[in-house]
Amino acid sequence: MSSLSKVYSHPDKLLVDHLQKVGDLCRQNLSLKKLNLDGYIDFNILKDIFYLVGVAHDFGKATTYFQEYLKEKNESKKMEMKNKVEIHHSLISALFTYYVVKEYLLTKDLLSGRYYQYLPVISFLVVKRHHGNLDDALDEVILDSRDDKILEKQVNAVDFKIINNIYNKFFSKIDFKFDYNLFRDNILNAKPIYIYNEIDRYEKNYIRDLNHQEKKLITYFDEEDTLFYYFITMLLYSLLLDADKTDAANLQEIKRIKIDKDIVDNYKLHLFKDINKKKKEINKIRNEIYNETISSLGRLNLEKDKILSLNVPTGTGKTLASLSFALKLKAKIEQEKKYKPRIIYSLPYLSIIDQNFAIFEDVFKFSLKGKTSNSNLLLKHHHLSDINYTASNIGKEEFENVSPKDIGKDLLLIEGWNSEVIVTTFFQFFYSLISNRNKSIRKFHNIVNSIVILDEIQAIPHCYWLLLNKIIHFLAEKFNIYFILVTATQPLLFDEKEKEIKPLIKDKEKYFKALNRVNLEYNPEPLSLNDFQEILEENLCNNPNKDFLIVLNTINSSLEIYNFICQLELEDTEIYYLSTNVIPKERLRRIKKSREKTKKRKIIISTQLIEAGVDLDVDIVYRDFAPLDSINQVAGRCNRNFSQNKGLIKLFILKEEEKKKEYYRYIYDSFIISKTKDVLREASKKQIEEKDFLSLNNLYFDKVNQGKADDKAKEILEEVKKLNFGELNKFKLIKDTYKKIDIFVEVDKKGKEIYQKYKDLYLIKDLFKRKNEFLKIKKNFYDYVISVPYNYAADFVTEDKGMGHISLEEIKQNNYYDPETGFKREEKSGGGTLIY
Repeated sequence: MSSLSKVYSHPDKLLVDHLQKVGDLCRQNLSLKKLNLDGYIDFNILKDIFYLVGVAHDFGKATTYFQEYLKEKNESKKMEMKNKVEIHHSLISALFTYYVVKEYLLTKDLLSGRYYQYLPVISFLVVKRHHGNLDDALDEVILDSRDDKILEKQVNAVDFKIINNIYNKFFSKIDFKFDYNLFRDNILNAKPIYIYNEIDRYEKNYIRDLNHQEKKLITYFDEEDTLFYYFITMLLYSLLLDADKTDAANLQEIKRIKIDKDIVDNYKLHLFKDINKKKKEINKIRNEIYNETISSLGRLNLEKDKILSLNVPTGTGKTLASLSFALKLKAKIEQEKKYKPRIIYSLPYLSIIDQNFAIFEDVFKFSLKGKTSNSNLLLKHHHLSDINYTASNIGKEEFENVSPKDIGKDLLLIEGWNSEVIVTTFFQFFYSLISNRNKSIRKFHNIVNSIVILDEIQAIPHCYWLLLNKIIHFLAEKFNIYFILVTATQPLLFDEKEKEIKPLIKDKEKYFKALNRVNLEYNPEPLSLNDFQEILEENLCNNPNKDFLIVLNTINSSLEIYNFICQLELEDTEIYYLSTNVIPKERLRRIKKSREKTKKRKIIISTQLIEAGVDLDVDIVYRDFAPLDSINQVAGRCNRNFSQNKGLIKLFILKEEEKKKEYYRYIYDSFIISKTKDVLREASKKQIEEKDFLSLNNLYFDKVNQGKADDKAKEILEEVKKLNFGELNKFKLIKDTYKKIDIFVEVDKKGKEIYQKYKDLYLIKDLFKRKNEFLKIKKNFYDYVISVPYNYAADFVTEDKGMGHISLEEIKQNNYYDPETGFKREEKSGGGTLIY
């Protein structure tokens, strides 16, 4: 190598160009952020550090080893070369980055500063893992003799004349000079570099002596400081990953779009003008809540009020009210704070994300006069989202695909969260904050300075309340993220009395008391399914014009009740079965059909997937025992639109006949079940009216807050303090309490075609091409996939594909899968299993 024009980072991309672009993007994207770091780190210094990390992150690609690998045309030889450690560039790049950042801080006389001394090692960590996932900090800085030898080989394979030319150009932009020969000599002669400097209280040679053990990485910083180091690491890692992937894939810059803050107002006026004329009480209440939510913006202090709540009854228009408020808050921030926040709307359940996204789509479509909104305006992102990113041309109104042929680029754009409004799941959002995964953290920098709507926040497990309280407080205060917690049953993540959270509705009790739509009857005596069936039959027959929703805790119990009701042969009745035992495509079809108005009455038998946010309205609900927040959610499906006749919710405790074990024990935490029983016992009423639900909820969450154990939250916070990224997999929003097997079910001809395409993928030898082709069918593929407990489906797993398969022919022969009730389970004790 003798020329900059011959050193490449990627095929057809010069290393000098790639490093410059990544460095510029890191600095530029950080410059757009508004961070409250006064008293911590000078923002201009931080911008320089991020720039240095960007231009140094692929230093190791300058070796002859990597250049020969890149130029190799023979695929088999290339695969052999790829496994050679000399080709790997992350470690030597990380050491170079560490050394550069340290030298820069030394020239600024800042290296010994309390908040600056960690920046070299943070830079080391993110560059070392920019092609993988972050790991525990202490483990990462331990190098052994094998690393020593590899590093020596790699340094000797670098033309430092070229390096001097490249980096003199880069560093001149920030008025910094660097002795490259000193770095080379340090590698070859093993001169000491002190990665933790004064913090570890002793000197470390970064090649030979890094394996000196320390019990704790961080021992004497207070909690706020440790969160600061964690999130600075996350921000640097996120910006580096995004810049690297953006340039490597030659992605176009996604231009920001200005959104009219009043589009929801205009949409409501158009859509509900006829409905509002009817002057139904529910519409009056919905309008009052909407108007009060919007007017609360006037009393908001943008400096202090960053954690907000919208706590109002179910079915009162929270979705539109929260979107409208967020759009107006966005405009206020743009005007007063001079930066452009994105809006992130996050939900706990896949079962409602498509429904709420469709509402957002309608709003934007109306504002665009019938045109479909493009992806840099409105984006849906969860693991089953369509992989199709569209962007508008600057100054044009038509929309076009950024990359119609390369679905990999579409996926990169979707996963980067570059849109103005993103609709996503709790899983995607919270694992972007608490994770070590490259893919999850990449979008973190676009969460910074955003407005986050957390809908149905009560779905967060109580064991994580303390953890999320600390994290959300920090992100709101230091990274200027505004959080809006939306729920009908507000948990005590934040203390309203201590002014940790600001309610958008001043007198929420008024709305809860005004909406007295249902009565709750609780039968505390456990019943067998046979006893329950007798009660059910009597009520179904005595109420031939009433719509029923029957919610069970396990799939097996739901199947028994469904089969029992079908055997009753009720006249003029439509019966719907909903559970994860049925493929997603069919579940969605049934939910839509059950909402259609017909002359026949409806009976819906479901597991709890029906509860939160699914827009159903029935007269009577039967519910197997559940935590109070779940009971509240299912109550929101009863007399939702406030008809003259009061709805009725009947709560039972159902148990198995043989084991005498209550079904709720299979899926719910005993702690929250006991608190629910306490609250219902203290209510001491045969019937509890909806107007009393708020006080009941408050009592319930107060009991949960007082009695909950914070062990899990504290454990994860401790790992965060130590920068133990590898341990963050302890954070689990959904418990994996049993082993599951995915099974593809060919219920129709389209399913058969999709599965054939899936099988054909295994003929593609190139793993990257195979993955790319799968992305094209992923959304439709998972419409046909169910997850079944291992003890029911062990025989279905194939060694080559790792998942089960039921063919259309097998279904036609009545084998394995029933079109109505789904996967055929063997009769076993254990009560079945519920998954969301």
